[in-house]
Amino acid sequence: MSYNGSKAASQAENEGSIPFTRSITNTYMQTATQPLHTPTHDADHTLEIGTELLAKSGEIILISGSCGSGKTLWLHRLAGLVPMPAEIDARINHQPVAKQITRMLFEQWPAIWLGQSVDDELRFGLGYQPDEQQIKAALSRWGVSELAVDCQTTALNRLQAVRVTLAGISMAAPVVTLLDNPTDALPAADAAQLIADISDWARASKTIVVVACNRWHDWQQTATQHWQVLSPDSLPQSRGHA
Repeated sequence: MSYNGSKAASQAENEGSIPFTRSITNTYMQTATQPLHTPTHDADHTLEIGTELLAKSGEIILISGSCGSGKTLWLHRLAGLVPMPAEIDARINHQPVAKQITRMLFEQWPAIWLGQSVDDELRFGLGYQPDEQQIKAALSRWGVSELAVDCQTTALNRLQAVRVTLAGISMAAPVVTLLDNPTDALPAADAAQLIADISDWARASKTIVVVACNRWHDWQQTATQHWQVLSPDSLPQSRGHA
């Protein structure tokens, strides 16, 4: 369900009808070159986009905008799936974002799974082989400990699918995590709990979370910054605290 550096197959850019045709295989190779142990990062990181937008480790950046403005497109750009506009670049600690571990959860339902079971899905694309205890711990961390590791991914409901995807993302210890409408299709109570869990994880793991959503008010109390997209080719505008 995610581009797990990111996980997913080619799909369409749903804002602006831009064909999404680049394979994610090369991004998986980035993860596969990491040492064969559980990845962690204790250092602080700074994400810079252009000369005006800056985010630090543990922050949650909310991206809002009207339908078709380019919210999803900006996530794809940060993931390295489509080019940045001319004269705009994205860096982490002054290095290209492409050199860092980045993960993305796509807005797609039914989800595109690369593993047949929950266990397959969580292991896919990692540069190490987690043991069963690590798999179960990740599921428990994301509130889906009731799922058997051999549960078929196609049997998951929407909330379970999002949480399993986040469990897989968290096991890769990304520097940047990109979330496309993770809560828009969920009931308000489920969305609120998921947002709280994502916020806790971002602070604990020091990942920078960038989330684009239409129901942006759900994130207003949690996001540390609010970036508004006005047009696909213009740098998002900082609106300060969400």
